[in-house]
Parts: sequence; C-alpha cells; structure tokens
Amino acid sequence: MRLPRFRVSWLFVLLFGLALGGATLMNLVLISQTRKALDEGILGDKSTGAVFRYHLALVIPDSTDSFFEGLREGVTEVAPESGVAVQIFRYHANFPEEAETYFQLCLTSRVDGVILYAGADGRMASRRAVAGAANVVFIPVGTQSPTLSGQGFIGSSSLLQGLESGNQLTRRLGKSARVGLLLTSDGDNPRDDPVYKGVSAALQSFPGARIVRASRAQPGILSGEEAASALLRDDPSINVLVCASAPITEGAAQVVVDLGRVGQILIIGTDRSPTIDRLVDKGVIAASIVRDSQKMGADALRAFVEAQDGEPFSKAVEVGFTVRSRREAGR
Repeated sequence: MRLPRFRVSWLFVLLFGLALGGATLMNLVLISQTRKALDEGILGDKSTGAVFRYHLALVIPDSTDSFFEGLREGVTEVAPESGVAVQIFRYHANFPEEAETYFQLCLTSRVDGVILYAGADGRMASRRAVAGAANVVFIPVGTQSPTLSGQGFIGSSSLLQGLESGNQLTRRLGKSARVGLLLTSDGDNPRDDPVYKGVSAALQSFPGARIVRASRAQPGILSGEEAASALLRDDPSINVLVCASAPITEGAAQVVVDLGRVGQILIIGTDRSPTIDRLVDKGVIAASIVRDSQKMGADALRAFVEAQDGEPFSKAVEVGFTVRSRREAGR
C-alpha cells in the first residue's frame, strides 16, 4: 500500500530534522569540550601559571597501534614549551569517515589548528582549502605523501617502508623468498598499496623471489593472527611474512610461535612495542622497520606554530625510519 504523498513529505521533514538536530548537538558538545579543555589546560597542567597561545586539535584513529601512540606523544610533549593547548579526538578505526566529521566540527568550533592523520582518501587538498577559508592551520600527517608538489605534509613513506622490508628479507633469503604480505585495512586492492609496491621493487633484483599472497588485516586485536593464519593456510610455500603495522606484526609472530615454525618463517615487522622488542631479541622477528611517529608528531606541532608565526606550511617532510633487529639491538 502506498503512503499518501503528504505523509511521505512529513516523514522526510522529520528525518531531516533529526539529522540536523544530531549534528547540532555534536557541535555543541565539541564546543563545550574545547572550552572546558582550554580552561583546564588540556595537557593536565591546571596551574594558574599555565599560559596557552593557541588551541590545537589532534585527530587520530582510536587504535592500539604504537604508531599512533608515538604520534600523540610527539605532539603533546612539545606543546607546553610552545604555548599550545592540545585536544585529542579519536575516531573508530573501523570507520575512518569519522575523521571527516571531527575535522569539520573542529573548524566549526574555531580551533587555531588541526593535526589530522590523513589516510589514502584523497581529501588532503580539499581539507586544506576548507581549513584555509576558516583561518585554521591544517597539518596532515601520515604514511602516504601527497602526489602534488607544494602541499604541506609530514610523514613516513609506506613505499620506503616496503622497500626496506624487501631489502631486509632478500638479504636473508635472496631468490628463495616466498612472501606473504599482511597490509593494514586502509585501502582496497593490495597491489595498489605502497608497501606492496616497495616490497615488489626490492624483489626485482632477485629473480625467483616473489610475493605469493597479499591480504589486508581488518582492525581488531586478533586481526593480525587471523590474517596470518589464513595466509599460511592458503599457501604453505610462504617462508616470510611482511607485516605493515605493529598489531599485525604481533599477531603474525604469535601464529608462527603457535605453529612451532620459528626459524622456518621469517618475519619482517613494523614499528616497536614491548612485545615486538622482546620477540626481536628472541629471534622470532628478524627485523622491524620502525617509523619515527614521535618525531612526526613533534615536527607537526612545530610546523603549526611556525605557520601561526607567518611561515607557510607548504612542503612534504619525510621523517624516515630505523631498522631494529637482534644484531642492532645488541650493539
């Protein structure tokens, strides 16, 4: 049975009103939070002597990944000496589109700047334009540099990360490497992922070495274990696992230990954590490509202050990485 036209119209009005009311409520909550945060000093320093020149928002995924914890530490450790109050907003890792919601609400609440972890969603240029129109300094950070020149960005290249992972595994296995690649959930076709491209480029000098399987681990505590188990089950010829994040590295290592295949399957991991450090020292993980996310956060905070002082933020900055292995750790 079809509803009368006037009822349908009222239904649309009602739905639109609910959506608008929800957005307004979120905006009021955010403004309330920012004012309260400024009053309390945000960084936990409630002393009367604390003086803040600027109010900055940091928008990052709500994740157990040590990469994001390092990013947070880098921003908040440098902020007090620069007179910057930092408010942190975390969006659900399963719903990266929430980052855009927080970004827009930060602009509406008139913060002085936004440091935002920018994934591969192609919105960097449009966000910069919108933020500029609102007189808000926008500092994108992440692992995929912008393709256009003249765009400010601070990050650690996933392509270089993949290239170094490939160098580490070929140094040990050469042309016999049969690689299983475990990527993060941020992206679609694994072959288009910069880490995949970097590993693939490194293998070109070793005829016979190849990537035999690649998959994306979904967000979640056990996602690394599930993805690694599936990869090894689907192709028993895999003798090396390249892992694109710290949680994936920990999960893959646990699978290799449970299968009793330590020493048979090489693991090239990413970043650091107490668990990864211990497994590197025990030889379960051959090496880990440690991206300096703490420096990334500190550099982003300084870039924000410089932009407020009149220095344009218009260049891409590569913070680089180090390689942690048992040999390097023992020096």
